[in-house]
Amino acid sequence: YRFFVLLGISIVTSYAMSGVEMSGSNLEYDDEKMEPMGVTSSMEKGRQWVNWFTTNVQDRPRRYKLIDDNDARTKSMYTLQFAVGVAAINTKMLNPNYAIMATPGASDDSFPDTDPFEFNSATYFLPMSSLLGVAIASIFLGTISDRYGRKPVLLVLAVVSGIGSIVKYFSKDTFWGFCISSFVFGFFLGNLPVAMAYIGDIFVHKTEKERQLSIIVANYVMGNSGGGIIAILMQDSGLFSPLWIGAGLMFISAISIVWWLIEPGDERLQPLGKDVISQEMEDNDMPRPEEIDKKTMWNVVIGALADNFGSTALFPLCLSPLALETYTFEFYENDEAPIMSVEGYQWLSVCVAFMVVPSTFVTPYIFSKCGVAGTCVIGNAFTGILTITLLMIATYGPATTAGFAGFVFCLYAGFPVTVWSQLTTGPMLDLLAPEDKIGYVQGLNNAAMNFGMATAPWLLGLLADSAGTNTAIWTGVGISFGAALINTPLMFHKGYGPAEKKKPRSKMALPGEDTDLIEKALAGEFFDQGQLWLINLDRVKKRQPPIVPKVRPYEEDKDALGELMAHAEENFLTRTENQNLVLAKLANPDEETDLQEFCDMLNEAMKGEPEEINEANSDLGQWVGEYLADNGYNPHLNSLIIKQMVLSAFPSITREKEFTPETIRANLLRSNQVMNEYLALEERKKYTRTKMLSSGAIGRFYS
Repeated sequence: YRFFVLLGISIVTSYAMSGVEMSGSNLEYDDEKMEPMGVTSSMEKGRQWVNWFTTNVQDRPRRYKLIDDNDARTKSMYTLQFAVGVAAINTKMLNPNYAIMATPGASDDSFPDTDPFEFNSATYFLPMSSLLGVAIASIFLGTISDRYGRKPVLLVLAVVSGIGSIVKYFSKDTFWGFCISSFVFGFFLGNLPVAMAYIGDIFVHKTEKERQLSIIVANYVMGNSGGGIIAILMQDSGLFSPLWIGAGLMFISAISIVWWLIEPGDERLQPLGKDVISQEMEDNDMPRPEEIDKKTMWNVVIGALADNFGSTALFPLCLSPLALETYTFEFYENDEAPIMSVEGYQWLSVCVAFMVVPSTFVTPYIFSKCGVAGTCVIGNAFTGILTITLLMIATYGPATTAGFAGFVFCLYAGFPVTVWSQLTTGPMLDLLAPEDKIGYVQGLNNAAMNFGMATAPWLLGLLADSAGTNTAIWTGVGISFGAALINTPLMFHKGYGPAEKKKPRSKMALPGEDTDLIEKALAGEFFDQGQLWLINLDRVKKRQPPIVPKVRPYEEDKDALGELMAHAEENFLTRTENQNLVLAKLANPDEETDLQEFCDMLNEAMKGEPEEINEANSDLGQWVGEYLADNGYNPHLNSLIIKQMVLSAFPSITREKEFTPETIRANLLRSNQVMNEYLALEERKKYTRTKMLSSGAIGRFYS
């Protein structure tokens, strides 16, 4: 026990020493105010002071590592996830033991009495006392972290929570003493909104942000189960002994926060492989609003509160008291071996939360198809449906091993879908938050979630005591469907719907490019092939996809075939000249051209999107077929000879699918050879027409 006390002291000392070692004399500050210069707001002031204590001023600010140092960012994110996980462990650490604690005489550690509550309401009042503290604190912690920074708040919460676990252990003798200490130190377990705001500080891309928020919520849910597992494994050591493990984990979390968590700044992480300009053009990266849309915010918060109330009917009420009464207590009353032992019930109740892991992998895909609001509504409705299914199995099905197996299968198979609604509120609220209110809105989200988890089991437990278990569960079912109705309007809010299919860059002009020319190419009109070739070459160098011109239908072209041919020689010549420029560049010894890199860029550009390639090939083939049919070739009868004509007119340039340093020059020369043959053909046509005009043959032909 002394180890944990000394560990807490060492944390404070190490943090103070880290500030002394990392601070320096080169920091500019205002002599009168004794604060870093350039402070423009209270939020920035908090961040400046954090940077003063966590940055070596002789180097660049440490926060930059969140943007360009993948290893440092990964450690920081793992530290954040660990902090959330161990806080959740401490919040639900003793949940499997509450039923025994609330039963006087069941164990040496049971409370002498739980007046004025009966068993169900007392069992649910114990976790409620802690969760109420978390819910109330969540309202303020996000705002405090907006002002003073994420890292200091997370550190204070970790240290005080570790101390709180020790204090709670020594408050175990009375029911009300333990509940009061749980409530007080519950204020310091609400780090989830701070963590979610931390993610909002770093990630700008909507999809990646949603994924990271889902992971952090999943860590919280699994942490709840982790605490229960520790309690079950340590039952022989006493009902309250897991609190020492909780204290140790919180102190370890505090140390990791000091050394590995990086305080974010104003810089945002842009996805690799996308330049800043093209990134800003994507609707996926919605700019933060200047003020909160309060109507939508409260819609999300009230929907989240209703969702947590409705989910209580599924878990824990469907396990305790429903399954516990059906598969355990009724067998004990008849002096029979129960289908589900008390220990089995404990393991079922704590392990079900691990089914949230599949949800974190599936939800990004569901978000893209149904939108975050649609996913939330599906989760709400499915929670009600699954609860009804379990109620029917336990109430009307036979109390047999097969019936119990069906109950467990439905619970575990359906639980990942019910979690969808809890994974959506964070991303929805993040879209509503201005830069300086991210922590505030996430705090409201966490407050609603914890208030629902705190009060719903207790209130529905009171209802179960007075009106029966089934009535309480049906009430929760109604609330779940009500939550779906509350959240339905959110499906029509911008950013909450399915991801819009983005126009590919191969079908749009990028900043600085000739918009008129590209629009003509994309419309299938006549355009300067040489200029487009140069644009595409520049795109290849920037690793951007080249423009894929539209193949205009033959019906639209057939009345302008003469104009099409009038530009043939010009385009053949331009293509040859451009390819000669590339050959000259490759042959110039003064040019520092990495041939392999250049080939890789060309190969990447040629790959394109399979749908675009197939569409262009199909449209061009249809154009040629319709031209042949319209000009007397009868392709349906002469397919063989037409193939031979195509092979004659289009000799193979290469059968290799990719350029290599060994073949690129030969391929360009072969392409030039083909273009020169077409140029020679055009010259022969002009010569023939000129000769016929000079001899008067054309005049005699038409006369």
